[in-house]
Amino acid sequence: MNVAIVVPILNEAESLPQLLEAIKRQTLRPRELIFVDAGSTDGSPDLIRGWWQTHGWEYCVCDVLSLPGGMPGGGRNAGIRAATSDWIAFLDGGIEPEPDWLQQLTLYAAQHRTQSVFGVCRFEAEAPFERAVCALSYGYESIHPVIPASLFHREVFERIGCFPDNLRAAEDLVWVGRYLRHYGTRLVCKAALVHYRHFPTTWTAAIRKWHINEIYSVMAGVRARQHLLYLTVFPVLYTMTFLYPVAGIPLFAAYVCIRGVIDPMRRSKKRLWWWTCPLAFLQAIGLAVLLDLAKLSGIVRQQLKKSLS
Repeated sequence: MNVAIVVPILNEAESLPQLLEAIKRQTLRPRELIFVDAGSTDGSPDLIRGWWQTHGWEYCVCDVLSLPGGMPGGGRNAGIRAATSDWIAFLDGGIEPEPDWLQQLTLYAAQHRTQSVFGVCRFEAEAPFERAVCALSYGYESIHPVIPASLFHREVFERIGCFPDNLRAAEDLVWVGRYLRHYGTRLVCKAALVHYRHFPTTWTAAIRKWHINEIYSVMAGVRARQHLLYLTVFPVLYTMTFLYPVAGIPLFAAYVCIRGVIDPMRRSKKRLWWWTCPLAFLQAIGLAVLLDLAKLSGIVRQQLKKSLS
């Protein structure tokens, strides 16, 4: 089975060495490596080319395509078009696959006679703040099927189309929704494992990311029920807290407990996810409120933009 690995990148010089080394260690090496650069200013394309000159192997082609201003979906689409292989596997910057990741995907596809296999990602972080972000978003050491761990025959894209190319976030949710409507279900190979450890390292970066992600979620038309919940519950909660403190403050305290304590425990594989890093627990309590506010502001901003256009 000839496989092309497609990786959209933008300023990934910090995480690329780990990704490239992990690709080199694959027990089944791809026939094509296609990186699609959206306009990096940190030397990422040159880093890839230099690595390939030193570590490249026979019977494989490594290309770095330029797509200035391209979004993640557009990068994947460009890689699909450029690939000559029938099978396309996806990775992202910041992802590190296990050595047998690609082999497990191809074996699963052959054994189940399927044209698509979803791999899984384990979300991890060690520094206190990054672990707090991890627990609040995906859950510490939780494992989920994701696009940048998965393998598809190109006929899948011919049938349901490629990724939206105008979204900075949520493009994977849109495409997976389309995929499920067509195929009904997805096959997940739990043995095809990748890791993600590159979470925001500062409060500002995390807040900005949550704000931007929600803008594009509204644009994509996903999470509509969640957006309605934020638009209705949060204004009431904050109004009561300031105007009717006797009732509002206990409600706000309950909300902080649910979002900052209970929800990260529910999401994480280890319920006591902070046990070896208590500072992460303390940061998560305050961070949960700020991330929800960033999310709400992104929803409101894009909804207003839609209503005025």
